[in-house]
Amino acid sequence: MKNLIISFFIISLISCDKEKKEQFFFSQNLYTEILKYQQENPIPNNKLNSLSIYDISFSKNQDTLITITISPQGIQYKNCFGIYESNILKPTYVIDSQKLGRKFIKIYKKDSIDNYILKGTPPHSDVIYPFYKYKVQGDKLILIDSLR
Repeated sequence: MKNLIISFFIISLISCDKEKKEQFFFSQNLYTEILKYQQENPIPNNKLNSLSIYDISFSKNQDTLITITISPQGIQYKNCFGIYESNILKPTYVIDSQKLGRKFIKIYKKDSIDNYILKGTPPHSDVIYPFYKYKVQGDKLILIDSLR
């Protein structure tokens, strides 16, 4: 019985540590929204979708806005950050040239994005992926639009 309790405690510590590593790239608020989007909008696993990647974009008009969508033709901006990926998080990249997302992005990675850059003519696709738009208020994200 004592060994069982010790084993459970060790497994709990490992699981907790793994979860913290998974969230290392982004703030908890953004990480939660990205995972929610990825769960609701999985990328089909086939040859046509080999370049598809999740796209997080920051922009500013009056308010700072964040959009989450899928880029079916890969990365089209050379001035971007990524590839953010883990056991839980699917391949994701960030467009944030003005670094508006400093509160939400813990590390601006410049990993190799070459595998997701389209070379040649894009494949024809009629699929339009959902587009979630959030307004930034302090360190919170307020969903303001969800276009399907």
